[in-house]
Amino acid sequence: MTPLGYVMLLPGVAGFLFSKKWLYRLLVFWTLFSASTAMNFGEGESGSGLQVWMFFGALWLLRLVIEHLSTFSFSIDRRIVRPCLWLIAFLIVAAVSLIMPAYINGELAITSAHFGDNSQTPLHLTSHNFTQLLYLVFGGTIAICVAHSNLLDEERQDTERTILLSATFIALWGLFQFTCNLTGIPYPYFIFNNSASGSASGYLQTLDVGVGRVSSAAVEPSIFAESLVTLLPLTFPAWLRRGSVLSIPIDRSCAVLFVLMLILCTSSTAFLGLFLLALVTWYLLLRTRTVSTARGLKFAVLAGIPCLAAGVVAVSSVPIVRDVAASMLLDKSSSGSGLERAMTVEQAFGYFKKYPIMGIGWGSATSHDLIVNLLSSVGIIGTIVFIGAMLNVIRADWRTLDSLVLPGSLSRFAWLIGIVVFLSISVFSGFPYVFGNFWLVVGMAISVSWRGEPTQERLPNPQQA
Repeated sequence: MTPLGYVMLLPGVAGFLFSKKWLYRLLVFWTLFSASTAMNFGEGESGSGLQVWMFFGALWLLRLVIEHLSTFSFSIDRRIVRPCLWLIAFLIVAAVSLIMPAYINGELAITSAHFGDNSQTPLHLTSHNFTQLLYLVFGGTIAICVAHSNLLDEERQDTERTILLSATFIALWGLFQFTCNLTGIPYPYFIFNNSASGSASGYLQTLDVGVGRVSSAAVEPSIFAESLVTLLPLTFPAWLRRGSVLSIPIDRSCAVLFVLMLILCTSSTAFLGLFLLALVTWYLLLRTRTVSTARGLKFAVLAGIPCLAAGVVAVSSVPIVRDVAASMLLDKSSSGSGLERAMTVEQAFGYFKKYPIMGIGWGSATSHDLIVNLLSSVGIIGTIVFIGAMLNVIRADWRTLDSLVLPGSLSRFAWLIGIVVFLSISVFSGFPYVFGNFWLVVGMAISVSWRGEPTQERLPNPQQA
């Protein structure tokens, strides 16, 4: 176990024995710490780690299983049965896809996913396939259980407070990392960036101009950016003066902090996410008639033009900003990272064309995107089921979305934006099934996908409005 793992052992065991609620809160809080592990296995490219959220999640699931065994009740709540069954169907298809590596049995050569390495390995069913499937099934199970644990207003609001506090902490930790990069103070990576996986060393990344990048407690800056941009909608009710998660001043301060760190992390994912976030939010505000079409267009123009003008002026007149922008965005397509991403997508699509129905098996291919990754891993069948599962959740949230007055409506608004933006980003950055923040967003989006009775909803606290 890692030193962090030993520290987390006591609260984990205490939560398992005495408080399921606090154990769940620990799980939610640590879902954003993708570079933090309780236990490491191996090192370098072959290294991996048991993330802290997985440790708490395993204890939480075990406690749930014991409780349900005592009552012999394992049924899915009828209010969210459809999206849960869709998600379960995808997990089953992914499990069945493991027959493909056994069927292929070395007749297909898998090219290395690392740029410049042309080595090939015959495809066989290995323990790696089962490990990757375990990550997927574990995450999907967490999402379903999170959905069941947040069907009531009080439960959902508690989860939102916990995850917003977590996001605020990693944003502040990211600001501390940025300060260390700026001043030359040694960054204490060993506290939260302790994963043995070679892909978790994002805190070491620098741009071509020598500017250190910010990953905070995430494996890399893009994952850090995903966490902040998908949780930013939780602060929107405070700006609309229709409620808050913590309080209106604190929520607004969190929003400013998140946007600042999205800029400082120098990730193209952050800027893509902010653009998608603004677009989806603007459309949903019109959908709920929170703002009129004319007012929405006026706001988009008044907010968009100054931001665009400020960006152009900064890039054209400030040398350091111009160099960072060129290194981060303009040169990305010709960088090793950009070429490697394109290479993996092309390779994976080639595997899909050879085995289009079921793919080559979950965990057999590497592709730094979402769609081709699914096509190559689980084929047309699995891709259709996954898209169906996600669209089912989004459609249910969309159909039940109404005026932004009641807490349930505000939560539905925030989590609908979160899952749409997360999936949109993943189309370009990859399927984040090994990270807890993705499954938390999916679970919360499922939990608000049903329409409650008016008497079950509480109006926001007038003192917060």
